[in-house]
Amino acid sequence: MNKDKTEITDQTIITRVEKMPEEAEKRAYILFLSGPLVGKLQQLKEGETTLGRAPDIEVPISDSRISRRHILITVTGDKTVLKDLGSTNGTFVNGKRIQTHELLDGDKIQLSSSTIFKFAYQDNLENIFHKELYKMAVLDAVTGIFNKRYFLDRLKEEFSHSKRTKNPISLLMVDIDHFKKINDTLGHLAGDFALAHLAQTLKQMVRTEDILARYGGEEFAVILRGTDEKGAWQLSERIRQAVEKSPAHFETTNIPMTISLGIASLTPAGEFKSEEDFIAAADHYLYQSKKAGRNRTSAK
Repeated sequence: MNKDKTEITDQTIITRVEKMPEEAEKRAYILFLSGPLVGKLQQLKEGETTLGRAPDIEVPISDSRISRRHILITVTGDKTVLKDLGSTNGTFVNGKRIQTHELLDGDKIQLSSSTIFKFAYQDNLENIFHKELYKMAVLDAVTGIFNKRYFLDRLKEEFSHSKRTKNPISLLMVDIDHFKKINDTLGHLAGDFALAHLAQTLKQMVRTEDILARYGGEEFAVILRGTDEKGAWQLSERIRQAVEKSPAHFETTNIPMTISLGIASLTPAGEFKSEEDFIAAADHYLYQSKKAGRNRTSAK
């Protein structure tokens, strides 16, 4: 028996070496990040694809703010070109209005304040789909920062951690002053551009360990880890002044912006019983800033 076992283990198993697969062919896709078709992944076939509100085109979108035949996307080999078809409200790629644009992998296209999609040129459909679905679950499509759902989940964790460790934490609530006026006078796409501009300003000024999110509408929230009220106030004022000095540049129009801010801080004494109370306090001080004339910070 020992001899048999030795013979078996010493034998070399001969197998057929399969030919390495050739690189998969890349294909063009669009993935809808928001709007009536949110979550839809559409492969762009060779030739022309029309997107718009009309029911008899390749990709109909039930969005009253886009034109019946809004854009034409043409795929020719490894080249994909987007053309605006004289739409009423225009087409924007990565925040800039375009007439004709050769699409590159990762380009974000906006047809209205609701309909936004991303262009992808990939060979692995499953990978890009799951990756983008995750982003859609945690990121806001307009601003590219975290969304309210992710913010609430993280705030619950950070609030509990602060309670346990007695480390300070502050919550900063930010609201754009007179945002409705921007939408009413310049249109919703200009309003979205202003939101994205503020998001990028905030992102540049907070630390990587802080959590920045769009809370809803024109309101943003920042969780400041390990930061007491004094530190939060200093950051808030730097942000407020930076926003006031840097208007958003939308096409040929400068959009002056100011913001109002409210701060709540959880000290080692732990005066807030829940994260809901924490949010309510920051919102209260934000309202105080609005009530006192806007473009200011309020705290306890």
